Amino acid sequence: MTITKPMAGFDLDRSRSDYTRISQRRLVRTLVVPFVTLMLICAIIAFFQPRFISLRALTAVATDAAPLLMLVIGSAVVILIGGIDLSVATMASFSAVLFVIISPVAGDAGILLALGLAASIGYVQGVIHHRAQIPSFVVSFGTLGILYGTAHYITQATAAPLGPSVIIPFLGTKTAGIPHGLIVTVICAIALSLTLRFTRLGRDLFAVGCSERAALVAGVKVGRVKAIAFALSSFFAAGAGLMFLSQTGYSSPAMANNYLLPAIVGVVVGGNAISGGVGGIGCVLIGGLIAVMVRLGTVMLGLNPAFQNILFGIMVLVSVALTIDREKIGIIK
Repeated sequence: MTITKPMAGFDLDRSRSDYTRISQRRLVRTLVVPFVTLMLICAIIAFFQPRFISLRALTAVATDAAPLLMLVIGSAVVILIGGIDLSVATMASFSAVLFVIISPVAGDAGILLALGLAASIGYVQGVIHHRAQIPSFVVSFGTLGILYGTAHYITQATAAPLGPSVIIPFLGTKTAGIPHGLIVTVICAIALSLTLRFTRLGRDLFAVGCSERAALVAGVKVGRVKAIAFALSSFFAAGAGLMFLSQTGYSSPAMANNYLLPAIVGVVVGGNAISGGVGGIGCVLIGGLIAVMVRLGTVMLGLNPAFQNILFGIMVLVSVALTIDREKIGIIK
């Protein structure tokens, strides 16, 4: 048996101690702090609105949370590789509009078409971002404009009612008080979490987010990983759009546009570093719930709706300031 001796000057015990300290700090930053923040927000709402702690109110919160959580977990995949997808909310609106248009012909098969087209558009975004070396926020911002304009053109900027469908109305109902949309969101979150934890794709996503050059040298197909990340983001965004449709019964070109900022807030407040490589679906769900509670809390406390965006803006700035890896980015422009 060959025993490998440590390099001269290498202190193994100190390295283990440093690793433990870094892991503990990361755990506090990504789980403990967001969870305490969530509990604090809930406590404030319950103090001023005691009816918040009731089964009926909590069911309403869960129903409202499902589409936003779906947007958040999809957005987290792109942020995990160090990018950002600004088109998720518009993709949700576009997918809802698309399903309403094709459902009279395709029925519930239109769900697969909407999800498949969204994933394909996302994949193309990732390819353009990698091949043309265009920053992800520019590519996704351009996609946002294309989707927004297309949805307005094909609908003539009007709302349209949900057509014949069995699955979409089912998403908007409950079983034993639990919204079906929330069940679907949790299943998707578990599947994505297992993918990140136990598959090569998951490891590659973290590797690209930590250091794209190192990942490339290690044999990771960076371009394919980026394309898949954007495809997953768009896929989940389309799922969120169908959930919005199940709740409203109508589609419109701008039905989910107000959810872009909360989606990004959910990711970064949950402890995911905007510079990539750090995060997970568990902390993303906590961050998403914080965004949900801020939205609902301002309404339940009777505050001006403008406070939502003010709070979201402050939360983004603080969270990014605390989690960004400045050494990786080098020069901040």
